[in-house]
Amino acid sequence: ALGDKIGSSLIAQSAGVSCIGWSGSGLKVDLSQGGAIPNDIYERACVHDTKEAIQVCRKVGYPVMIKASEGGGGKGIRMCHSEEDVREKFGQVVGEVPGSPVFIMKLAPTCRHLEVQLLGDEWGNAIAVH
Repeated sequence: ALGDKIGSSLIAQSAGVSCIGWSGSGLKVDLSQGGAIPNDIYERACVHDTKEAIQVCRKVGYPVMIKASEGGGGKGIRMCHSEEDVREKFGQVVGEVPGSPVFIMKLAPTCRHLEVQLLGDEWGNAIAVH
């Protein structure tokens, strides 16, 4: 699940990591199950249509990013400042990464994008790849 943007966010917040507001805020998974995320919880973190996207954006607060979980390199991601933006851009995100789950996250406008690659094994050993 850590390679999945939605799944990794669910695991992080379930472990007590502070997360920015998003469509899955408040959802928790039982981490004692080996990181398995029940389908119903995963689906509740996703946004399935424009109407639901607008409801989530009202809850999270603008500005937001609509993101395709399987997107990357600038594909399947759009910034929205209003309901009008959401109506225009939700379909664009879905169209750029067909079949991908979609989620919404509060925009952190003064932050920079940072990715960290970690490798770990079943014995608790972990390294950061750089």
